[in-house]
Amino acid sequence: MQSSKNITIIGTGAYGTVLANVLTDNGHNVIMHGIENSQVNDINDNHINSAFFRDLIINENIKATNDFPVAIEKAEVVILSVPTFALDSALDNILKYGKRKMSIINIAKGLDEENLDLLSNKIIKKLENKNVMKNFGALYGPSVAIEVILRKPTCIMSCSKDKVFADFIANLFSNEYFIVKSTTDIAGCEVSAALKNVIAIASGILQGYSASDNARASLITIGNAEIYKFAKVFGAEMTTFMNFATLGDLILTCSSFKSRNFSLGMAIAENNSAATALKYHKKTVEGVASAKVAFKLMEKYKIDTPLFEIMYKILYNNLNPSNLINSFFKFATVV
Repeated sequence: MQSSKNITIIGTGAYGTVLANVLTDNGHNVIMHGIENSQVNDINDNHINSAFFRDLIINENIKATNDFPVAIEKAEVVILSVPTFALDSALDNILKYGKRKMSIINIAKGLDEENLDLLSNKIIKKLENKNVMKNFGALYGPSVAIEVILRKPTCIMSCSKDKVFADFIANLFSNEYFIVKSTTDIAGCEVSAALKNVIAIASGILQGYSASDNARASLITIGNAEIYKFAKVFGAEMTTFMNFATLGDLILTCSSFKSRNFSLGMAIAENNSAATALKYHKKTVEGVASAKVAFKLMEKYKIDTPLFEIMYKILYNNLNPSNLINSFFKFATVV
């Protein structure tokens, strides 16, 4: 285990809280920055984050603040744990208040819709040559938040083009219940982390229509193959699509009732309409936005991914979701 580091987590959401718990278990000094006073106070005063985990106790050494300069003042490592729509604001604050070079680790899952690019490229372009970023990496993999809080065994991937930094991240987080392996294929892991959520919505639709386990297994296989077609555009390696951040996370998200994307898919089938399901779905579901970016990538790079195409039409063109079942076996040609 590494010597103690000063770590700032930007965001007080579920997964940021999970990672704060892991890192403080490992003896690091963790401060979280949040914009919700109730969550900040909950963490400081009660050692819980009841908005996400009810009365489950988290490590009492975790600190929280809504004062960004205070949060980042002593940071050696900064973890970006905000939704993709809040990423620009977080980066602006780092540029404004950062006083030294820090290691940046992204855990936000998504793609850069504006530039049809990787989030990692967006982050690097914004922070490089500004004297605030020492190195950059990311963390992805199958890790349902509630299970990690309960310290259930979990294996994920640290990613960076710099192998030394990827190993640094792995060592930073790894302990007896949270195992992290490293890779330099950040593109493959990042694209899969974003697009697997679209496949999870499709899997939820199958579940909602009482499709078979056979169908879900086929869907996961087809989905993994189609995601690789997107990732290949960004230089990803095929072998990456057998690791925890790709195949592992895809299997989990497509089969767990704890998955927001899977749950949305079930609601779409129940309502027989994506528009109706989304109207009443309060939680952020990353796969909806990712389907839109995927469709734009399909058009730009002429990528043949029929499963993603039909999911886009279900989510944005009001196509009846039963078409996923009716057209299912046509997708098998992509494998």
